[in-house]
Amino acid sequence: MMDVYLRQAICRLRGDEAGAVESAQIFAWIVVTVIAVMALGAMMQALGVDVINWVRAQIGI
Repeated sequence: MMDVYLRQAICRLRGDEAGAVESAQIFAWIVVTVIAVMALGAMMQALGVDVINWVRAQIGI
């Protein structure tokens, strides 16, 4: 009987560890996604300014 309780406790412990690892991976993906979006936004803003300046130069404004 004690063996059954020990196995159940070990299974619960492994389940908790798996849940923690999964949560950490989800958090890591969220952080990477936010950094990528910020980098893309900065790149688009910088390129947008260059394109606007080039169009203005072509028009002669």
